[in-house]
Amino acid sequence: MAEESTINTKEIGHLKGHSDWVTAIETGHPQKENEDTQVLITASRDRTILIWKFNNESKTVSDFGEPVQSLTGHSHFISDLALTNDNNYLLSSSWDRSLRLWDLRTGKTTQRFIEDGHSKEILSCAISQDGRYILSSGADREIKLWNVKGNCKHTVKEHNHNDWVSKVRFIPTSTKTTGGQYFASVGWDGYLKVWNNQTFNIKDSLRVHDGSINAVTVSPRGNFIVTGGKDKKVKVFDFSDVEKPAPSHDAGASVNCLAFNPRCHWIAIGTEVGWQIWDFEAKDSPVVGEGNFKIETKTNLEEKTKKVRTDKFHQVTSVSWNTIGNRLFVGFSNGDVKVIEVTEEKTN
Repeated sequence: MAEESTINTKEIGHLKGHSDWVTAIETGHPQKENEDTQVLITASRDRTILIWKFNNESKTVSDFGEPVQSLTGHSHFISDLALTNDNNYLLSSSWDRSLRLWDLRTGKTTQRFIEDGHSKEILSCAISQDGRYILSSGADREIKLWNVKGNCKHTVKEHNHNDWVSKVRFIPTSTKTTGGQYFASVGWDGYLKVWNNQTFNIKDSLRVHDGSINAVTVSPRGNFIVTGGKDKKVKVFDFSDVEKPAPSHDAGASVNCLAFNPRCHWIAIGTEVGWQIWDFEAKDSPVVGEGNFKIETKTNLEEKTKKVRTDKFHQVTSVSWNTIGNRLFVGFSNGDVKVIEVTEEKTN
């Protein structure tokens, strides 16, 4: 008899520290094999970045962790984060039109990226695997490549998106097989574009969603690119042939954020009404877990007697897996972060 598995999800932590949307979550990179997440960093529209400490002896969801340091300096919403592979430096992007590189050992900004920068809000940022290059994109429809000293080395001039460039992400590929380092960009024009960041030649440019694309995530080996949009769809593309048919999932609500599990083909999806985990390689591509965060409201007697009542939920605005792929960190529009434990149970 073939072995089957059941996926169980359980909330094990509820982190409170931000007062507005949690726009990005970074969980750090493993420094040795099978090392669990040692770093948790969150960014918010409240203009702060929080570094969290876990309580290994926590007995309730409320005491799972607490913020131990706050990084401040941005004067508008913080939109995105990227962490170097050694976990020592953090990049942040903001609607204040700047990027900041932080030394996490001191909590200080070591570099601001302003000169020759963006003319409007910066929406996304990324750091290459070797830590040498930085990408940014924004509402000015531009994509820029920087070095870590804050010098803008290139601004994309051709094959641009024709609306806000909502996300950029480096694609971890082998230079022996692909001939260079690549990155993906998505925009409100519904396009997914794949670029070579050495020549800035465009490898792929394809309209993949009806309406704006809000999120993109890349598999750890770079062989899959996943996009999510306002059209409620999540789509998986093969890096080697972006145009071939690929798995697609209807999330049921506008997709805000995505995260690829580091160990398997589970995609964490954040929408306007909750979170989902989608296994795109499983039979019939089922959703293996889901949840939401209900808005608590006081109701009067008249509301309680209504036959039809629409439940309202906080939006999921960011998602990130831990390094071993068994915990999902979910950020919400009210500033809270929930920690979801995901376990797989084998059955005959």
